[in-house]
Amino acid sequence: MKRIFFCLVVLLAMSCNKVNVSNIPYARVYLELDLTYKDKDLVGLYNFKEITSTDGQNYGTQLGYSGVLVVCSVDSNGNFVYYAYDLCCPYEAKKNITVKADNTGQAKCPECGTKYNIAYGSGTPSDGPSEFALTRFDVTQQGNKLLIRY
Repeated sequence: MKRIFFCLVVLLAMSCNKVNVSNIPYARVYLELDLTYKDKDLVGLYNFKEITSTDGQNYGTQLGYSGVLVVCSVDSNGNFVYYAYDLCCPYEAKKNITVKADNTGQAKCPECGTKYNIAYGSGTPSDGPSEFALTRFDVTQQGNKLLIRY
């Protein structure tokens, strides 16, 4: 009986997430960035880059549903760390409605007005009607190269 009660409490606690998963369709992401040359403008706190075209990218590049938003932040040791998200606003869930980032660590949807926290890797909404977080991609850093996948 105690096991059942424990399992019930655990399931109840896990079901109380505030941020829901959006209904944006899955789309592959494969992107390589070079922080030394072409993508050096990403280096610096809250610097960001919106990538919506494979022009000038490596062969095999795939940019998700609406494109990729990459943002630079810092970890607890003061080192630069990078996060990547799909540009599609999860509240609108339309390929052509994309969030616009700024140098404060936030991105805003021009259609619904939702603001998303992009600086610390969550992509969660901080203001507006959306209850969905931005779709986040895996970022691997090897020296001055970033590999973004989903």
